[in-house]
Amino acid sequence: MSMKKDLVIKSSVNLELAERLREKKQALGLEDFIREFIGNFISEETKRAYLDDLNIFFHFLRAGGIQVQHPKDITAHQFQVYRDYMMEHKMASATINRRLVCIRSFLKWCIATKLIDYNPLDAIKLPKVRTESPTIAFDDQEVLKMISAPDLKTQTGCTHRIAMVLLFHLGLRRSELVQIRLKDILEDRGHTVLVVKGKGDKERVMPLSQEVLREIDDYIERLTHYGIQLEKEDYLLQTKLKKKNLEKADGSTIYRLINRYAKDLGINKKVSPHSCRATVISHLLDTSKTPIRDVAVFAGHAVITTTERYDKRRKNLDSSAAYQVAFKKKKVS
Repeated sequence: MSMKKDLVIKSSVNLELAERLREKKQALGLEDFIREFIGNFISEETKRAYLDDLNIFFHFLRAGGIQVQHPKDITAHQFQVYRDYMMEHKMASATINRRLVCIRSFLKWCIATKLIDYNPLDAIKLPKVRTESPTIAFDDQEVLKMISAPDLKTQTGCTHRIAMVLLFHLGLRRSELVQIRLKDILEDRGHTVLVVKGKGDKERVMPLSQEVLREIDDYIERLTHYGIQLEKEDYLLQTKLKKKNLEKADGSTIYRLINRYAKDLGINKKVSPHSCRATVISHLLDTSKTPIRDVAVFAGHAVITTTERYDKRRKNLDSSAAYQVAFKKKKVS
């Protein structure tokens, strides 16, 4: 006769994990609801963007004397007035859509969590988003002038140059640029690559040309002259003088430096870090004739239609596919 022994699994309780697993108290007010909604997103950038857009909307309502205490207080009329107000003030259609979609997403979450029964905003139309990118690109001579402009005899100049090299050669978004750490540059299948953290924390691997590698090596070497020795965990862009910055550079810093150098060089057009990105994407499509799918992967575009906005060849009638249609009669032997 065998005896069955009870198995007792012994384990110590991880208090930090227990706290994270514990159900939160039921939300009581609008701020609590927003906090829970924002907590569903993984990317810190996305969390900040959604929080900013929601705060702008509720600030707009408060300015009009409306205090929203609960999601059920939001009406279709408020949403429509907010939309029309932004359109009247000539805001970009993409910005208007982003803000409105954010509010809709919040209310969809409210439906899923049984806070409201229906989304009052579903019946309100959003303005059409312009399909063409309004971003103004640099020409080839302007690119060369911009990259050559920083004074390499200063630490600031060295940082500005490597920032522009990476923007113009890799077409990075400024949010991607400031996140680069030294450890993100590594060897992969015989190539030296940069692992870029893009939108939604999606990663893409970008091979680095010899020219870009040379620029990075020179930059790291020049930093040592200012007492800065980069380790793998350090951010590549060092903006503090003779001292490591342990936090990533602010995206607005990149915006200001592009504008400053363009202005100093007499480039009299509205440019931004995105102009650098538009420049390299357009260059690959229009000059180098790189296949559009390869450019989409390079740029980190989730859908190819985004890349198409930069393709000037679509308007070129000389290369129209219509000229390639030629049916040939089969020869009779």
